[in-house]
Amino acid sequence: MRNMTKGGRTALRGIGLLMTAGLSGCLVAAAGGAGGAIALSGHTAEAIVERPVDEMAVVAQRVMEAEGIGITDSSSEDSGARRTYEGMRDDLDVTVTIERTDAGTKLGVVARRSTVSWDDDYARALLAKIIA
Repeated sequence: MRNMTKGGRTALRGIGLLMTAGLSGCLVAAAGGAGGAIALSGHTAEAIVERPVDEMAVVAQRVMEAEGIGITDSSSEDSGARRTYEGMRDDLDVTVTIERTDAGTKLGVVARRSTVSWDDDYARALLAKIIA
């Protein structure tokens, strides 16, 4: 970047600010509302809610059970501040992560059919039921 003109550096700073503002806007949108807005990041449906991790863990397990997702593995880290539930439903591998962040409790849902195939619509729908 040593050979970059002053205008080029200014343009790069502007792009960086726009990207940062865009990301902040997504986080603000996800944090708003009682249930939280759902965003898709890669193949992960995500939302941030203002409810405790413990409560969301219970809700997530109940919704997974109601959806016929058999929980095959679960883990807890950082004294319960981060939890993961993995399960199967038909040909779907479902993973639900719940973790405490500065913005609230962040939830993520991934629904994978194979190593190269995901069901993003199902992941969003399952997350919507969890945060409802």
